Amino acid sequence: MELNKIYYTDCFEGIKQLDNNSVSLVITSPPYAMQRKFQYGGINEKDYPEWTLKWMEELRPKLKDDASVCINIRPHIKNGEISDYVLRTRLALRENGWKECEELIWIKTTSPPMGSTERPRRAWESILWFSKTNKPKCYPKACGTESNRIGFSGSKFEEGGTSHIHAGQKPPIQKGVARCVDYIAVGTGNVEKGYNHPAMFPPEIPEYIIKMMTDEGDLVVDPFIGSGTTGRVAEKLNRNWVGFEINEEYRGDAI
Repeated sequence: MELNKIYYTDCFEGIKQLDNNSVSLVITSPPYAMQRKFQYGGINEKDYPEWTLKWMEELRPKLKDDASVCINIRPHIKNGEISDYVLRTRLALRENGWKECEELIWIKTTSPPMGSTERPRRAWESILWFSKTNKPKCYPKACGTESNRIGFSGSKFEEGGTSHIHAGQKPPIQKGVARCVDYIAVGTGNVEKGYNHPAMFPPEIPEYIIKMMTDEGDLVVDPFIGSGTTGRVAEKLNRNWVGFEINEEYRGDAI
């Protein structure tokens, strides 16, 4: 399979073409249950866990042992309560041997306070991080920031440290690069222009994840790549990439 391009095909067919043990990271935002039905065909809430398991199991042999799968997904309010399809999907993946490493959070810093008058507007979405093993590749400092207050010098929290900091002790502070946190704060308006897609990723989201979970030259795959944001970011970061998308109308001026 030729790398660094979008294949306009069903993700199940596309995934089959990937080499086994070749993928270091999957990052994607699949269609949410019964939303944008006219564009995606709609996945029924009842069937969503089984549908997710199906494409995840197609991916399993394609992933390296230390690979990660990051899925951006959110529930919706139905009949006055949160739909449970995301919860059931998470449990189904865990029951089928996938390791849920963390729940990363996308905080939408520019989300307008509109919508229901009965509850606050949700201004965040989950990015669920799964892996085949308990030790996926991860560089917590890759997205970190310079700080004058990191680590506890000489403690178990510093690389190579062995001692503990006990209650009442004042830990020595050091300067350096802090580990990144488990949320990404970026507005929904920070999307690239010129692409015909109703729900594009801000590029900061794949950038954060790609930096933290891959090395240069690794292969990043997006099975529902839409307009190609994941691919453009991966290429900028010197990673190889492949994307699959069934809707060619999202192509726009894309790669």
